[in-house]
Amino acid sequence: MGNNEAMRNMASNIPQIFGLVNNHHNNNQNSNKRKKEEININEVFEDIEEISEDIYTGIGIKKMKAYKCDLPIDELNKKREHFWEIKTNHKNKNWPIWNTIKRAVLFDEYRAELLLEEYKIKTVNGCINHLIDEKGNYYKIPNFCINDPYFGKLNENINDIREEKIKLKIYGFKKFEMEINNKLKGNELKNEIKNKELFGDDKIIRLFYRGKEILDEDYIFNHDLNECIPIMLLVK
Repeated sequence: MGNNEAMRNMASNIPQIFGLVNNHHNNNQNSNKRKKEEININEVFEDIEEISEDIYTGIGIKKMKAYKCDLPIDELNKKREHFWEIKTNHKNKNWPIWNTIKRAVLFDEYRAELLLEEYKIKTVNGCINHLIDEKGNYYKIPNFCINDPYFGKLNENINDIREEKIKLKIYGFKKFEMEINNKLKGNELKNEIKNKELFGDDKIIRLFYRGKEILDEDYIFNHDLNECIPIMLLVK
């Protein structure tokens, strides 16, 4: 008798239990729906503070003053994703243009220029961070969405760096070696390579060391070059 009564109580509670589950599921759905509805397309995004020194990252229309960032990379990526989620949201009347701008930002500087030109989007000051479309609408992209943070050493004590000669192995369309001053900047190294290999001024040189690009304003000593590890050379 006791067992039968217990079974009846369990059976009567089943709808309540399922009701709780369904309510929890519905609450989650409503919560997600509210989150989507709460997107503020007018949210303002500021640049991350630039480095005070004369250091730049990116090249071409992506060349900008460098910035330092203490955020872990996954947090920085979330910050980027949030920006693009807001700007490409269909509530934003210019979301198709923002989609094009997002693609351009993800492209390299050459394809980015071609894409913007195709859609009649122009840079305001020669950089992709400020754009204007053919209807006169302005678009501002924060620096953290365009380039990665600057991870090199800052050059506050450049006068304290001991000047020395270093040997480099450079691999590209052919392999060669050269000896340079460690206080050269990236653009000076590129000019020396052009002179050594007789490249024309119309050629664009890019250098990569351990997967990181050596930019025009980078001091060579900041890259901790090791003569056993080659610099990769690209010529366009």
